[in-house]
Amino acid sequence: GCEYLYGSVPLPSGTTACVQEAGEVMYFPSKWLHSTCALEPWSVGIGGQGGSPNVYDQGFEQLLSKHDASEAAQKDKMEECGVFKSEKQTPVKEDNITEKDWKWFDGNLNEYYNKLERDEHEKRDPNVITSYAVHRWMGPEKKTLTHYQLVREAIYEHVIRRFPPSAETVAGDGVALRVFDAGCGLGAGLMWFEQHEPSWELVGHTISEDQYNWIVNDLPEHRFTAYLRTYDEPLGDGGIVTFNAIYSIEAAIHSPNLKISLTAWSKALSPGGVIVIVDDFLSVGTSRDDPDVDLFTRAWLANAVHTTTEISH
Repeated sequence: GCEYLYGSVPLPSGTTACVQEAGEVMYFPSKWLHSTCALEPWSVGIGGQGGSPNVYDQGFEQLLSKHDASEAAQKDKMEECGVFKSEKQTPVKEDNITEKDWKWFDGNLNEYYNKLERDEHEKRDPNVITSYAVHRWMGPEKKTLTHYQLVREAIYEHVIRRFPPSAETVAGDGVALRVFDAGCGLGAGLMWFEQHEPSWELVGHTISEDQYNWIVNDLPEHRFTAYLRTYDEPLGDGGIVTFNAIYSIEAAIHSPNLKISLTAWSKALSPGGVIVIVDDFLSVGTSRDDPDVDLFTRAWLANAVHTTTEISH
């Protein structure tokens, strides 16, 4: 909504805008679309779909406005209702793990991705790559396939040494390469490259049993090979056939020790090969102790949060 408000994105035709004051309630008819933009540094809202707001018992005695309650009083009320947790308390989990030490699924990355796959399985179409390319949107068109074209461009630039084709183009006279997907997930990247670079031999590793089962049982017939194993072992059990390129998309950040992972990948590269990482990186000057960084690392199971400078070293 803020993009519309400040003019960075043009308003759709017929748009209506208003400023909602504290304590006011907005009701939208069926099939209406809406977006919001917070105008204050601190704000809170409650929303629901269908029926009357009375159905959703949040435990509020009344709607508090900015004129009759301080920010501290509103926070206290929300904490009482269970929708806000202040920093003055450090809850203790049943297993005596403090909030500071908490991680999704106790840090079990396999179960973390298994759960994501089970929750979203019915929404995926094995014949539509975008339905199982579970990456963040990228670029002005907010695509999840842009990651693959970025990897492709890097491989063309550093390995093949020529300009890459466009994202829609299938390489007709492609160079035969061996390419490894470190953390291949549901196989979307492998499938995309197989369709766009048919001369490449593709191998991928995933640590998620449910993701691996999707690749083996649900995806259409394919030539690439996927294994259920850590990406720290790109050559498998003592293999000697190396790769011309190794890429990792939103997976390197899960490495328990990125130095070990990068060393293993480097040893698996052929001379002149390249490692391409598309991931979240720590901004230079940002502390790892920053509350937002801490929350991200625990919620995303991000064991390897580094700056690009640290990785290059």
